[in-house]
Amino acid sequence: MALTSASTIAEISILLREMGEGGLADRLDYLASDEDLDPGESPATDESARGFFEFFTSVESEGSIGLGCSPEGVICADWRFPDSRAVGVWFLDAERVRFSAIGKDGQFVDIEERNKVADRSRVTEALVETQQGLFVWRLR
Repeated sequence: MALTSASTIAEISILLREMGEGGLADRLDYLASDEDLDPGESPATDESARGFFEFFTSVESEGSIGLGCSPEGVICADWRFPDSRAVGVWFLDAERVRFSAIGKDGQFVDIEERNKVADRSRVTEALVETQQGLFVWRLR
């Protein structure tokens, strides 16, 4: 099975499990459920999950990852490191993200797209290339 533009969260969870990421798959399944939703909230969307999966499978990080979801169904992934580094990426859909990152110098990572809606692939590249020790390219 491979990711497609029509992949669902259930299919993405299977792919994560095949990668040995059962914990992330379980969390994604939970975020996609209607369990614990307040009135007016939406479960995680397939589009947001596809963006997360594309990002996650493109990079590696020594940070520990957590997943959350906005009331609108937007998945947020955050990476925490033992020092001051941190990254938060909101996957608005399969191609658009918003992010915030703090580098090893304790300062916000300042790339052109910070705090704006931006193209996922451009943000991924910029976060790898900042030389702040946040991400490296995953060898496929």
